[in-house]
Amino acid sequence: MQKNEFGNYSLVISAIFVLFLAPSINDSFAEGIRDVPNLYKKADEHFMSGEYQEAIELYDKILEISPTNTKTSLMKGIALENLERHKASILEFYKVNQQEPENITALIGLGVGFGNYGEYKQALEYFEQAYELSPENHVVKNYYEFATKNVKKYLYNEAEKPEVFTLNIPETVPVWIKNTAGWWATDKIPDEEFIKSLQFLIENKIINVESSDNTITGSSTQSIPAWIKNTAGWWATDKIPDEEFLKGIDFLIDSNLLIVDLPDVQELSEEEQKINDRNQWEFSRYLDRIENIVNKDKRYIEFPNPSNDVIKKFMRDYVKWNYDQQIEIGNQGFPNPEYVLKDDIYHLEYKIYVNDQPAALPLDHVSTLVNSFKMWEDMEFNASDGKKVKINFATTKTKTNANLWVTWVVRDMGEGVLGHANLGKGIVEVALGGYGCDGNFQLFHVDTVQYIMTHELGHGIGLRHSEDPNSIMFPSMKNTQYAYCVLDVDKKISTGSIVLKND
Repeated sequence: MQKNEFGNYSLVISAIFVLFLAPSINDSFAEGIRDVPNLYKKADEHFMSGEYQEAIELYDKILEISPTNTKTSLMKGIALENLERHKASILEFYKVNQQEPENITALIGLGVGFGNYGEYKQALEYFEQAYELSPENHVVKNYYEFATKNVKKYLYNEAEKPEVFTLNIPETVPVWIKNTAGWWATDKIPDEEFIKSLQFLIENKIINVESSDNTITGSSTQSIPAWIKNTAGWWATDKIPDEEFLKGIDFLIDSNLLIVDLPDVQELSEEEQKINDRNQWEFSRYLDRIENIVNKDKRYIEFPNPSNDVIKKFMRDYVKWNYDQQIEIGNQGFPNPEYVLKDDIYHLEYKIYVNDQPAALPLDHVSTLVNSFKMWEDMEFNASDGKKVKINFATTKTKTNANLWVTWVVRDMGEGVLGHANLGKGIVEVALGGYGCDGNFQLFHVDTVQYIMTHELGHGIGLRHSEDPNSIMFPSMKNTQYAYCVLDVDKKISTGSIVLKND
């Protein structure tokens, strides 16, 4: 193509797959692709039921069809972690991290995995990366604070780090491309030949190009500016440095005179795949060394996710922390709250007995009770005689004269039920966690616990459910936040209709 005929060029860097397979195999592969949504649905059903091994088997089938499906790898990694298969879980998150270095779920999964070995320094490295990417994420913050504290708290023998192998990618433009540029500048080769040399620069990341989402059709009246060819000629004769020549190529791409169409998923070259496999092997041996040291040293480990330890704390003295028997009896034995009429306003005082909590819980839920009190104390209600009613809460150290007993529990209250309360007086129970995130018991974020407590306190002072979905007294909440659940890093899990119950 001659210079005066030059229009827009499209440099297509894509992998073309030619399948020389029998039609039956092609049909089978296509059927597998179509079946992925069903496989994923079945796997998730097993996952949310805590049937992690069954879920993993289905995730493996999906990965056979779509090996680079990061979502499936993440779900498999979480399922493996819930089975306490730490090494296998870490390797799954590692694969995702190699594909997507800024995937926050993978970073948190890696940090949790190393934390489960008591490798707090390595865990902190991953948590720090996640924290830099998402400093406001409550799950990320909890894990980051955990690792920061424990790095200083525990000393341990560290395993030798794995060797990392990299590709030898040229950092400067090869000589043969200079020759090509010189020939192109003097019209000795057509534009197509010059574009092939640019393809080499892009594929080897000497020029960085982002994938174009737009396809440009038709011809352009624009042509390559003369100064580009002049620049190529000067560069070919070493009159200007590489940087000046590359600026000219960047100008062509930015101005859409050269359109680069990159595939969303770029296949690894044979050499890249070998490097990738070698690094994964080295990383796996690193985990073996860690396991050997942990077993040899009999290392004490404070686990990153304290949810299971909290269950153990509550189960040691079930009767002390749970009021389910009193809930069944009813609230007849509780005294009515006292009130005084002042300035034509009823001032109603509720005496609250706040149950103790097991020692050393990871999150402070008790202090948030003040916020729940304040919300109802700031509101005004209407009595049956038309007068206003103001609520006041006062804590008491004895159950005898208390109008409400408040406690936090971890037992199963029923499917999707997050709290119980008698109406007007009696018991107020709030769940500290649930199974709606990943099929395993997970502690709620403190804001979620506070929301549930405020709702149940509303029942405790006599309020019924509201039909307004924006009201704190609406009977269900569709989203809950979990404090440590890895699945809650990138999304709020929809658990359907979660019941905020009153009896």
